[in-house]
Amino acid sequence: MVFFRIDLSSKHGLGHYNRVKSLIKHLNLINYKIVVDKLSNNPYFLSEKKNIISLYGKKNFFLNEEKDANLFLKLINNENPIVVKDSYRLGYKWEKKIYKRCRKVISISDFYEKKNFVDYYINHSPLFYQKNKNILKEIKYNNKKSCKFLLGPDYALFNSVYNKKKKITSDFVFYNGGSGNILVYEKVIKKLYKINNKTNSIVLIVGPFANNYKIVNKKFEKYKNIKILHQPENILHVLAGTKVFISSAGVSIFESSFLIITTLLFKMNSNQNLKDLDYEKLGHYFSLEKKDLNHPDKVATLINLMLKNNDQIKKMMFKTSLNIKDIKKNYLRNLDI
Repeated sequence: MVFFRIDLSSKHGLGHYNRVKSLIKHLNLINYKIVVDKLSNNPYFLSEKKNIISLYGKKNFFLNEEKDANLFLKLINNENPIVVKDSYRLGYKWEKKIYKRCRKVISISDFYEKKNFVDYYINHSPLFYQKNKNILKEIKYNNKKSCKFLLGPDYALFNSVYNKKKKITSDFVFYNGGSGNILVYEKVIKKLYKINNKTNSIVLIVGPFANNYKIVNKKFEKYKNIKILHQPENILHVLAGTKVFISSAGVSIFESSFLIITTLLFKMNSNQNLKDLDYEKLGHYFSLEKKDLNHPDKVATLINLMLKNNDQIKKMMFKTSLNIKDIKKNYLRNLDI
């Protein structure tokens, strides 16, 4: 049995969930459970509902790593499982607490500077393309001597499955993650709408944990050619049919690279802090800071120029786009589950 312990909520979004779902697919796992704080009734999770377990009751909440580890150990009982952890709250203390009761412990992480106590450490950041000796030295120092490292986009975890017949055609798609507020782009969207004389189609994706769909719908209901999608079943159906994708710099950086979609990224939080060169390794040549949204005219002009030069940008992306078959082979070859 493989247990996945992840963060999943309106605060943490979908990134952890989508990453473990990708790993499950790469490894062809059948016997597994995904452990979250609390079950969600959101239809987005229906396909996995039988495999999702709640760790806390209605009146109980996460307090600290030690208490979470104790509850988790009761849950796994005497299974002697393989445990995969993808969480910003759980770290070295949690890992060491459960380690002796597990066959293997694996960490999926975004933070190379944090200490771990695991058998396998996965970090798919493009940062590792640089092969910086100081970073590699630090990451080894922060982990067990016997730990095996699976680093960089060669181990990227993201959704790669979609039905080409279901793709939704558009000129622009705006997205701000599974829990992000799409209205951060409101002024840019309205400027872009005017620039294109209301002719180009725009799609806004409201994620499963973004609870303001009604507000978003009301703000744009009078705008011709603006379509609002609330928690689509598969975001790739939307990305695959668009010309320019505007998004926060989360897991979608891998999805749009895989699909070779011209993309403008915004670094919305401290976790999305890669250098421009790191994004370029995935074929993303346009990345801005969140504060740049304070200049909607300039951003809208840039997006329109990206549309006009879409073919040239995609040609550049072909050199660095991700190959899902190679990623799967890397996991099957190097991760012993």
